[in-house]
Amino acid sequence: MDEYFIGAGALLTAGPTATIRGATLHAQPGVALARQVSAALIDFESAGPAELSRLLIVAAGWSGPRFHAEVVARLLALGECGLSDVIAALADAVQTTGVHLFARWLPDQATLDSLEKSGIRVLSHPLEELGQAALVSGQRVERWRVPVRAA
Repeated sequence: MDEYFIGAGALLTAGPTATIRGATLHAQPGVALARQVSAALIDFESAGPAELSRLLIVAAGWSGPRFHAEVVARLLALGECGLSDVIAALADAVQTTGVHLFARWLPDQATLDSLEKSGIRVLSHPLEELGQAALVSGQRVERWRVPVRAA
């Protein structure tokens, strides 16, 4: 399992009708990178930061309830937040100084400088380095008890 990045997180949607939905990510970025990522932001859609409308934030190895209590609750308490607020809240909760960004764009210099002053680095990667990924968001989860038998 060392070659996978698996974690709980949230899919953030920006704008006047902003939402935060629980999410789980299973991705295969490669052995070396998977072992380094404890906190990540993933933008599957935007070509640049100006188009950013949905952003996935994830903590490796965390459960959904833990992520909600330690990250989502912080974001909700802020009421309104920008990219640097989201990154800072994630980094603080995970207790890391490096948050990985998988996207087709880079944050602007003002955002990077603001985070750097707080001791947080954004480690940018092309979206393709995430490898194969499966995202589950807004779904009800039910665990089946063992043994499960097909009909």
